[in-house]
Amino acid sequence: MTTNLQEIYNEWQNNPRFREQFKKNPEQALKEAGFEVSPEDLKKIKGILHLKDEEFDKRINK
Repeated sequence: MTTNLQEIYNEWQNNPRFREQFKKNPEQALKEAGFEVSPEDLKKIKGILHLKDEEFDKRINK
């Protein structure tokens, strides 16, 4: 069963430990959290969450 991208985004928003693990090793963080994703979805997820993190950093640094 593949994972819904919204589920992963919710985990990113609500779980600081997952977020930190994802920054270091996205594939391992997803696996440890019980998510199964296709290579295409993994690429999308990395892009979305990386962009989200950059936007957050910009707000903090203002």
